[in-house]
Amino acid sequence: MKQTIPWLVLLSIGGLSLLGSDEAKAQSKDQSNTESTVGDKKVELVISRWAGGNADDQAALLSEFENKTGIHVRMDAIDYGQLRQKQMLNMGGKTGAYDLVFAQEVWIPEYVAAGYLRPLDEYVSDTSLSGKDFDFADFEPSLIKLNRFEGKLYGLPTFVQTPLVVYNKDVFAKNSLQPPKTWEETLAVAKKLKEKGTGIAVPAKEGLAAVDVWIALARSNNGDYFNSAGKLDMSTPENIEAGKFWKELVAVSMRGSTNWHFDDVNKAVQFGQAPYGITISGLAGALEDTKQSKVAGKIEYLPLPYSKKPFGTLSFWSWCLTADSKHPQEAYQLAAWLTSKEIEKRMSLKDGQVCARESVLDDKELTSKLPFFPAIAESLKNANTEPRDKNGPKLMDAVQAALSQIAVKDADPKVQFEAIQKQLAADFQ
Repeated sequence: MKQTIPWLVLLSIGGLSLLGSDEAKAQSKDQSNTESTVGDKKVELVISRWAGGNADDQAALLSEFENKTGIHVRMDAIDYGQLRQKQMLNMGGKTGAYDLVFAQEVWIPEYVAAGYLRPLDEYVSDTSLSGKDFDFADFEPSLIKLNRFEGKLYGLPTFVQTPLVVYNKDVFAKNSLQPPKTWEETLAVAKKLKEKGTGIAVPAKEGLAAVDVWIALARSNNGDYFNSAGKLDMSTPENIEAGKFWKELVAVSMRGSTNWHFDDVNKAVQFGQAPYGITISGLAGALEDTKQSKVAGKIEYLPLPYSKKPFGTLSFWSWCLTADSKHPQEAYQLAAWLTSKEIEKRMSLKDGQVCARESVLDDKELTSKLPFFPAIAESLKNANTEPRDKNGPKLMDAVQAALSQIAVKDADPKVQFEAIQKQLAADFQ
């Protein structure tokens, strides 16, 4: 897979080492005076996640958890590019160095299959651990479903990303345009704007952004990568129709779109160059930042256009309890606190983080400041992730290349998808 989460800006870089070795012993010695006592047992939790602004904001809250519970928490925050490898080294080595890992949805099946994670069901049912502000039923059902394997829950979801349609209300009003929802309406509006010199800004550069958009279009047309038996089925009429719509959409896109990713589209909208576009939820906050956006307060948000039913593509992260944690109850207590309504709302207010809680996405204070939340909530009602299969990266690379050929070289979607089917069918038996 060329880029797993291209829309995240991960700033800090940490070292890649195996905690639990000499380094861990040295750290343990240095921190012996900071460990907290719970009953007659000293408890320090270590959590693993990617570094950057979001991690810094979260770390600033951890002292509150320590003051509340007496449990000390240390965050091992490192660069995203090294995160999965470091987590696997430690969990695979059964070092007990990590209590909670922040894992992307595409990693969790592998972690579960390897026996690296502990199911959460027994802890979720214990309300004394979760706290009154937790409310498990408040999580988006689609995300909870995606974190279950063989009937067991392996992660509390948070930090959600999904593509969104954005448009400038002033430009639409000036041109008597209505908010488009379907494929047909979308093409009609984009065509009118194209005739006036702009069009729709789309992330048509070869990469995962284009795939995220296309698969949502295909699923909205009752298509998908796989059939009901779980076999690769790329060349269905539904998928080909979505490929043709993608081709037509690029034809009425803004100049430069075939070289754009989500961040490029967002900048074009942000600086008033694009009146209409497809971006990603994690970048939407920049559009509402009055210090850096020329269109703050002028943008409306919609789910992706659909053929038969709205559909979204998801990427999200979850707090997962390691199988070798020395303090599983306390670690789950921390995970429940980090994903509680209060903490998720505070993180949203601080940096625009999109969580997995229905009540937070519908919170009036938040929606007034982050007007893209309702469109995200609507997208989550009917959504799915990219394939979480060991051969998923091969498929993503092939679809990226095919969509680029369709967008840039006017290739036939039918021919492109039939080629993927022939090339990869044996990998998904």
